[in-house]
Amino acid sequence: VGDIIEVDGFRGKVKEIGIRTLSIEDTGSNIKIINNSDLKNIVNRSNQQSVAVCDVSVSYDIDLEALDKQLNAITKGIKERNAEIFIGRVECVGVESLADSGVVLRFIADVTEEIIFKGRTLLNKEIKIAFDKANITIPYPQIDVHNK
Repeated sequence: VGDIIEVDGFRGKVKEIGIRTLSIEDTGSNIKIINNSDLKNIVNRSNQQSVAVCDVSVSYDIDLEALDKQLNAITKGIKERNAEIFIGRVECVGVESLADSGVVLRFIADVTEEIIFKGRTLLNKEIKIAFDKANITIPYPQIDVHNK
């Protein structure tokens, strides 16, 4: 009871273990009741540190080597401002993909499983704010419409 588990794609905190059933509550306060005989593929997520992931694009025109120096300062600042949320590393692990409209960088931050969603949204917010302050443009797909 109290552990965060995942059963058949449903993730939540174990609320009650009975003789025949197990009750799990997700972050939206939805409760799923599962027959104990149906418990087969369970992942206990409480025993591990989790990782919040943020993928963000930068323009193909940007100098990635110069950007690396800025990213170190950005991730260090994010970690210092949010030490109670990010319990370990906060870093850019590199280029995740080469997408249609930009180079996708992957950022990760260590958090507890209990606040994985809060950690992910906070990491996204902090990166957006830091990119704005550093004048790093995040590209997005655009469509030009021409009328005759």
